[in-house]
Amino acid sequence: MQKRLKFLLPLIIVLASFTGFGQENTTRLHGQAKSFKNDVSNILIINLNSKKSTITDALGRFTIEVNLKDTLRFTAVQYKTKEISITDSILLENPLVVNLVDNVINLKEVTVTPYNLTGKIDLDLERLAIKPNVTSSSLGLPNADIEVMTQSERLLLEADRGKYVHYYGIALVINTHKLMNKISGRTKSFEEMVARDENMEFEKEIIAKFPKKTISDNFGIPETNIDGFLTYCMSQKDFSTLSQAANSMELWEYLKARSLEFKKTDVLNE
Repeated sequence: MQKRLKFLLPLIIVLASFTGFGQENTTRLHGQAKSFKNDVSNILIINLNSKKSTITDALGRFTIEVNLKDTLRFTAVQYKTKEISITDSILLENPLVVNLVDNVINLKEVTVTPYNLTGKIDLDLERLAIKPNVTSSSLGLPNADIEVMTQSERLLLEADRGKYVHYYGIALVINTHKLMNKISGRTKSFEEMVARDENMEFEKEIIAKFPKKTISDNFGIPETNIDGFLTYCMSQKDFSTLSQAANSMELWEYLKARSLEFKKTDVLNE
């Protein structure tokens, strides 16, 4: 029995060493894609070795599993494709910051080829054989259903991130970044920017439903003053509630009521 153990022991050691060499330490790499100009959300990141993939959130942040010497590829229409090889230093410096380069596309010439269209949508769709759009949602990628934030919303999120006070055991930590932004008025400024952006989007929706000429003809307001009239409506306290819940009929009745008030102001007399 002892002789058999003496024979098997070296074999077990050799097999264990080979098993150890065959294993790789998988690391959850955290990172953030950055750019000075373009949006950093929904950037596709693929581990070319494991074939695993993810996309960035609204602030460009991502998490993906990697091994040493893996290669990550970053792709988006607005950026040049970038590949990064995972080294020991990258794993030690976790999280990783990736600076992307804008992809400038110059179109010199566009050629339109006739497709013998009939003007009937159902027939023309069959002739064109249009394939469904492939999106991050259709691929089932992480963060695919996250709504893309505007620049104002991202600035507000960064300025007002987290709680004012955190407790770590018995220690009390104050979020000075959030507190100073609140005291200085920076947070309020970003909140106003977000509100203006939302009002502008809603104004576009109003014009899409009711053209300026329609509003002018029905409410007796010169077409040149319609922008001022909509600005007047958006300045009312009940406008934000209306923009969230109103249907077309409610919106029209609201504009009609406000038009009577607007025509009594000095704006039309200037």
